[in-house]
Formats: sequence, structure tokens, C-alpha cells
Amino acid sequence: MKTWSARTDIVEEGHTLSHQLKRSVLHMAREGITATGIARICHCSPSSVIRIIDEAVELKSRVARLPENLCFDEFRSVNSTMSFICCYAEVSHDIVAILENRLTKTIRNHFMNRCTNRERAAGKSVVVDLNAWYIKLIKSSFAAVSSVFYKKNRIHEICKWWVTTFLISI
Repeated sequence: MKTWSARTDIVEEGHTLSHQLKRSVLHMAREGITATGIARICHCSPSSVIRIIDEAVELKSRVARLPENLCFDEFRSVNSTMSFICCYAEVSHDIVAILENRLTKTIRNHFMNRCTNRERAAGKSVVVDLNAWYIKLIKSSFAAVSSVFYKKNRIHEICKWWVTTFLISI
């Protein structure tokens, strides 16, 4: 016995969630609404929301190579905990790593296990806030880094200024 289903541009074949619903879910996720909040608003399950986000977002597990100029910072994430973020200090500001916490041990393990000694030795500068633990981490894990810059407001503003002032003029 064969089964059939209607075909339409509104929904992918074999799926029940519309393209418009998926776009709405992704928009709300970008706004920082939780998966359960999005599920309540869109009248679908939290697991459907997570599945939509997972299908749309392609995470890289490792950058091709560790950049010479990095930015370190922390941000408030899930359940008001502080997480660690590392990004390129160059123009793109692409994310190198996001870690679930900002503990020195977690950060050190991440860079020691995922980056070669040669990559870490090739580092030139790191932009950080006034967190003394970052300075100790940089000295122990990135021995060749010669410059450490401190941020006052936003890490990207410092990175843009530093790149335009020093790298572009070379």
C-alpha cells in the first residue's frame, strides 16, 4: 500500500514545520530568547526549536590555524554564568573559541589540546580586559606573545583601532 502527501513550497517534503516558522525561530534565537520561550511563542516543542537552530548553524570545531593576533573576553551566558570567548583581532573578528566558563584551567586545556606548540609560539599579540588571570595564562601558554593590550569598553573597538593603526599602515 502506497502513501502520499501533498507538496508545497511552504513546507519541506516530509516535514511539518514551515519555512516561515523556521525563519521566526532563528530570528528569535538571534535576539537571545531561550529555546523554551521560542517554543511557547511559536507553539512547537523546545526540541524542535533546538533542532531548527542546529540545522541552520554550522559550528566549526577548530579554526584552520590559530591567528597571530587574538582577543580574549568573557560574557554573561546561560543561567547568568560567565563564559569565555576568543576571536581574531584582525578585521573579520571571527570567533576562534567559545568555552562554557572562564576558568583558567578550562582555557589552558582548550589551547593546549587543540593548538600545536608551533601555532601558540607564532602568536604576536592578545587584546584582553584587566583580568590578571589572562596575563598569567598568556605568559604560560603563549610564550612568544610580545604585546598585550587592555580593553576599556568593547574588545572589537580596540581590535579595529589596533589593526587600522598598526597592521594596515605596514
